[in-house]
Amino acid sequence: MFPQPPNKGLTKIQLAAQVLREAILRGDLVPGQKLKQQDLSEQLGMSATPIREVLRVLEAEGLLVYVPYKGVFVPEVSPAETEEVVPIRVALEGLAVRLAVPRMTEEDISLLETAQTQMEQAWQDMNLAEVRRHNYTFHMTIYGRCNSSILCQLIQRVWPRFATDILWMIPGRTERSLAQHRVILQAIKDRDAERASALLAEHITTAGKSIAEFMKKQEQQRGLAGVAGTFPGMSPDLPQV
Repeated sequence: MFPQPPNKGLTKIQLAAQVLREAILRGDLVPGQKLKQQDLSEQLGMSATPIREVLRVLEAEGLLVYVPYKGVFVPEVSPAETEEVVPIRVALEGLAVRLAVPRMTEEDISLLETAQTQMEQAWQDMNLAEVRRHNYTFHMTIYGRCNSSILCQLIQRVWPRFATDILWMIPGRTERSLAQHRVILQAIKDRDAERASALLAEHITTAGKSIAEFMKKQEQQRGLAGVAGTFPGMSPDLPQV
């Protein structure tokens, strides 16, 4: 069952779309995952017709993709897409940080500290689903104080085009991300909006580079494995000469 967000005057379809949108953005629904209408009907307590409307809404936002004769999926992200979205995320989220920091309360900072602590604990427990959720909470707690619903919507639109789910599989990358979160949090505590924005830009840029390189290596390995399958006995790790 998906967690229910507050109902702030939303219709049932809008509320269901928000529930699924948050599940995709948090990483509860991962790239390549197929969404089954019957399961969604049971989890959201809705019949098939409004479920189809919800899926169309999220398809229009680019959060889902319909594949004829196969169904509806969370779209997978290529290395090129991740590289392309890096400067877009830097621009949007950097602006959000600069606008948000002066508005952040002590309660907001406490929420960030909690999200950071929970993310570090989840990593120690090797609970990657929780790592993804707390990472999303950390970022969106900041952006939510920027006082611009349009900017927040734009950030959410591009967020899934960055293969964050892969980030936690890259050796050493999670530790670096956690360290970057800590210095961003300190800059926010110091009320240094420009420094917080610059640190966030570094965080996104280095993460994007790591993800793209990791995905490209995976593609190369799959290609070599395919060649090895064509020529029995050929090792994918040791190209023949």
